[in-house]
Parts: sequence; C-alpha cells; structure tokens
Amino acid sequence: MRRRTATLLALGLAGAAAGGAWLATALMGGPWGMVPGGRLRGPATPCNGIRWEAFAEAREVEVEVRPERPRSVTTWSVVHGGALYLPADFLTPWKRWPHQVEADERIRLRVGDGIFECRAERVRDEAVIEALRAAAAAKYELAPDGRAARAQVWWFRVAPR
Repeated sequence: MRRRTATLLALGLAGAAAGGAWLATALMGGPWGMVPGGRLRGPATPCNGIRWEAFAEAREVEVEVRPERPRSVTTWSVVHGGALYLPADFLTPWKRWPHQVEADERIRLRVGDGIFECRAERVRDEAVIEALRAAAAAKYELAPDGRAARAQVWWFRVAPR
C-alpha cells in the first residue's frame, strides 16, 4: 500500500510540475529555460538589414518554429562573417525543432529586446560547419575533445524572408 501511495504522490508531483511549466511558458510568451513554449509574444520586425554583430555576445536566443502551431525553444547562437547561425545539437534524441525548420524554414527569433521574422537555412558546407563549430567552442568554452565536439549538430543560417 505504501508503494502505491508513493507512486501516486510522485505522479501527482510530476503532473503538477509539468502543468506549472506549461503555465509559465504560456504566460511568458516563449520558452522557459529548457522547457519549450508557444508563440513569442510581442511585435516582430523583418530581419532585413539586421547587423547581427550587435548580438554576438548573446548567450541564448529564442526561436519560434512551426508558424501554424507556434512552438519556441531556447538555443545558442554564433555570429560568423556578419551572419547569425543557430546550432541544433542532437545530444537529446527527442529534439524536434530542427526537423520542423527543415519542413518550414519560417522562424521568429527573439534576441536582445527584439523579435525578428526570418528564415532559417540549413548549412551543409563542411568548411563553414567546421568554422562554426570552432566559433561555438570558443564562445561557449567547450572542450575540444568533449561530448559536444562529438555531437551531431545541424547549423542554420538566419536570413531574411
């Protein structure tokens, strides 16, 4: 009987935590740390002519994908050659947003105080990918032989719609 009570209590607490995280993301208008959210709230501007160098030091950005049913996530970013790039590592097997961007490249991006309507183009050039991995390793102080160095990463270049 005690085991059943403990199990029910654990399930109840897990449900309350999940509900609290969902409520927090719904109220915040975006993701909450590693918990995905919905539509990014606030006015958006086109990302034409944005000088991404101004956001080079931003540790995290929020990306909204799937315009028909918006979903937002928090990720890292790298500015390289004047362009903004978003890495999508697969250290967690349940990551969906990169596949959603492959299906529909329209994104909204919150960085700094702005929300920008953009596209995310997948980078496939191996030389560019190696440069981006090196830039990310330097920015985020990643060990050259650590887990992140061995992870599969898709890179997306942020571009105007």
